[in-house]
Amino acid sequence: MSETWKQWEGRTVAGRFALQSYLGGSDHSAVFLTFRQIATGDSEKAAIRLISVPADAEKQLLRWKLAGELNHPNLISIFEAGRCELDGTDLLYVVEEYAEENLSQILPERALTAEEARAMLPPVLRGLQFVHDKGFVHGHIHPTNILAIGDQVKLSSDALEVPDETSRRAESPSAYDPPEAATVTGAVSTAADVWQLGMTLVEVLTQRLPVWGTNAPKDPPTVPAAVPEPFREIAGRCLQMDPAKRCTIAEITAKINDRPGSAKAESALLAPASAPTSTIAGQRKGSAKWPYWLGLAALVAVAFFLIARQKPSSPPTEVQSTQAQQATAAENSQPATEAKNPDNQSGVVRRVMPRVSPNALRTIQGRIKVRVNVEVDAAGNVGKATLESAGPSKYFSRVALEAARDWKFSPAQTDEQGAAREWKLQFAFSRSGTEASAVRTAR
Repeated sequence: MSETWKQWEGRTVAGRFALQSYLGGSDHSAVFLTFRQIATGDSEKAAIRLISVPADAEKQLLRWKLAGELNHPNLISIFEAGRCELDGTDLLYVVEEYAEENLSQILPERALTAEEARAMLPPVLRGLQFVHDKGFVHGHIHPTNILAIGDQVKLSSDALEVPDETSRRAESPSAYDPPEAATVTGAVSTAADVWQLGMTLVEVLTQRLPVWGTNAPKDPPTVPAAVPEPFREIAGRCLQMDPAKRCTIAEITAKINDRPGSAKAESALLAPASAPTSTIAGQRKGSAKWPYWLGLAALVAVAFFLIARQKPSSPPTEVQSTQAQQATAAENSQPATEAKNPDNQSGVVRRVMPRVSPNALRTIQGRIKVRVNVEVDAAGNVGKATLESAGPSKYFSRVALEAARDWKFSPAQTDEQGAAREWKLQFAFSRSGTEASAVRTAR
């Protein structure tokens, strides 16, 4: 189905929302980059999600309408929802804020530090408390739905549900679901959100979900000793088998605020900080999102994740790579592979495949394609590599760019001396592995 979704790039929904580029999806839904008109007459980036029409289509549209009436700085805004048709296929669509990245994109590289987790939790708790206060349940608390827009952390809002309503998760069960989700009713509740928050908290601090229900199904998950306090205690209270015994969002907030210096830390996290910026279509505010600063003191770790990634010790290059704090042996075990003319055309002497962690591969839905333009010197070495198409993930574009720099081409012929040679490399990532191809674009 992903190829079907992708073929609709360039089409327009509801006469206003052009499907600029396919960002990802599943068999039942897809997300595209689009633009929407704002009050000033300008346009701004937005995301548009298309889904196959469900049996409860009118109820889904009502959920989106009600979610669109919610307004909170830590909740993704919904602008519009409705029905549409593409090539005879009936679909529902929802237009919402465009988020540069989500938390799941950093976890393949490393776990969060305790201070980064302390920065992440307050906005998530505020958004979730607001959802509960308005009579909704989130139902899908996991790293993919914790997003970054500029220097703000936000929760997704396009899948909100009503407490005690039969959960739609029964159609697609998740490893984050609480034990009661497997019951006949599978009703959603605020306690289910708390369980999912506990699972997510353990994962972001260890890069792994807690294991439970294998040997003793009635025993709660064991929170690893590596999880620092107060998060270990919080996760343990969230992951109670009996929903009535789980803590509330207010209790978690109080526990975080009880920590010495927590108010000071959060004010530092929200304070403006200088960072390199770049502009994409005149809209991007920072060179990357999910800011984090691992500075002189732990308490001034500002926001978190990707704005100012920790630099490796290697000499500076056009784009520095991020050194994962907890790099896996599997990621570093993929050596460069050499092949004569692997792409069935003359000129490629050695191609280097990107080093991708197994955890990152498991986050892929469909295929992620990254195109890199390289300039080749007379000796056949890559002198410059730039992204032509980065795809939806900075992680995969980064590893593709790093691999492209190490490709090797045939030395220039006599009649090519002094002339720039250019190649276009394409890397296609999927759960089954990575493919690479090359096409020469200029002498």
